[in-house]
Amino acid sequence: MIETDILVIGAGLAGLTLARELCAKGTKVLLLEKSRSPGGRLSTRRSEFGSFDHGAQYLTSRTPGFTKTLNHLAETGDLAQWNPQGKDSDHPWWVGKPGMSTLGKALARDLDISFETRATRIEKQGQRFLVHTEIRSEAGPRYLASRVIAAIPAPQAIDLLGPLDPAFQQIRNVEMAPCWSAMLAFDTPLEGLPDLIRGQDPDTLALVARNGSKPGRSGETFILHATPQWSHAHIESERDAVKSAMVDAFGTQTGQKDILPAPVHCEVHRWLYALVEQALDQAFVGNPENTLFACGDWCIGGRAEAAHQSGEALARHIITL
Repeated sequence: MIETDILVIGAGLAGLTLARELCAKGTKVLLLEKSRSPGGRLSTRRSEFGSFDHGAQYLTSRTPGFTKTLNHLAETGDLAQWNPQGKDSDHPWWVGKPGMSTLGKALARDLDISFETRATRIEKQGQRFLVHTEIRSEAGPRYLASRVIAAIPAPQAIDLLGPLDPAFQQIRNVEMAPCWSAMLAFDTPLEGLPDLIRGQDPDTLALVARNGSKPGRSGETFILHATPQWSHAHIESERDAVKSAMVDAFGTQTGQKDILPAPVHCEVHRWLYALVEQALDQAFVGNPENTLFACGDWCIGGRAEAAHQSGEALARHIITL
């Protein structure tokens, strides 16, 4: 059994922000992350044809805390501005360099994180909580903590915390949407296309981004994000069918259907909880005893910055206890 003051479940942007704030105050914090790397949707895949930021495409900042974080990452060289042809905002767009996953890795530095470790159940044990885990479908270590925070998507947070306290039932009001993401590479440049294209109703694709146009990238690589409606409708579709439909939509929505060459690389990824459609409208959720909490972008809104805001707000609350 592993003991700690605070156990944070999830090493996405919210969990990393929370842990860094608490550790800076001398609190002992452990993080559990079911994936092999930190960052959540700040993710990158690599191939022989180039890399793909198949989750979040860029970050913007409006709050002082997140602006400070991004400025620091820019100073260390982990972040750079992206000014794609087709940019439709006056706000600076920031991307990890050489990939979006760089941001999660930078924020995870010096934190104590157990990767490929999924929390399966939490039970009350005296004044503390026993967290059961699994690693690659096998029973993992158990963790004993005075406080437990679920910094994970709302449906997963309610599964873990709902049985422990009715305060978390309000999380059921949150609505999150899936997103199918496709990663395409071509061996010749696609002329005449902007670096960014937004879809319009009733398009299949919500976004087309030339990943290779970002700082530190190479290759003629594209990211396609399907709309929430299309992703909902095809949530259980076979991957080959999803690939075919999204490539066809790419050709149609770019006006290159008749001249589009076959991609030399194509894979898809299904994000089950990609978008916040209905937020909780509060910074975090906690029980009356201030021993169990949940945080994440779904508490505040649909931008990545909301995850940082949620984690930061919860950290400040815990520090005052």
